[in-house]
Amino acid sequence: MTRWTVALVLTLLIASSEQAEPTAGRTDGPEGSEIGTGGYANWRTPGSSYVEGYFGAAGVDVEVDNGPNNSETELLSGVNGGYLIEDWLAFQLGFGHIGGDLNVNLFTAGMRNSVELEPFNYFFSFDAELYSPDVGDSHFGIVPGVGAEMVLNKHLRVGLRFQHDFIFADNTIGINRFTARVQFKF
Repeated sequence: MTRWTVALVLTLLIASSEQAEPTAGRTDGPEGSEIGTGGYANWRTPGSSYVEGYFGAAGVDVEVDNGPNNSETELLSGVNGGYLIEDWLAFQLGFGHIGGDLNVNLFTAGMRNSVELEPFNYFFSFDAELYSPDVGDSHFGIVPGVGAEMVLNKHLRVGLRFQHDFIFADNTIGINRFTARVQFKF
């Protein structure tokens, strides 16, 4: 019995010593296809940050219970800053401004999930928002969104995004945002 135990222990020791890290060697795929030695040039690495500016239009619909409904479309611009927690998941903070007669500031914080299918990437976002008009009270809202982007190089991406803001207020306020965006990753 002890011979079998010693033989089993020796076999396990030999097997575990042979499974060391593989050394650098030959790959049989096309250039850039290996992971770890060369990698993907546009692959997002965890721990990196990005800044994106956006510009577009916002259609604001306000439904008043005992009064006329109001619908306006104004220009929208803003900036988001984010941190990639994983290569597919980011946390972002943002500021946007709807100009014209509305004059509304939008402060956002949320998450963004990205699907990498280069050269095009698709993403879904979900933000919490503070809707702060110059006239009237500030209100809380939630903002789901969807978008697509094209990778220009390892630092620069351009894309389009659609978001719908659900504002929690006494009156029903909804905002449809359609924006073009430029992202710089560093």
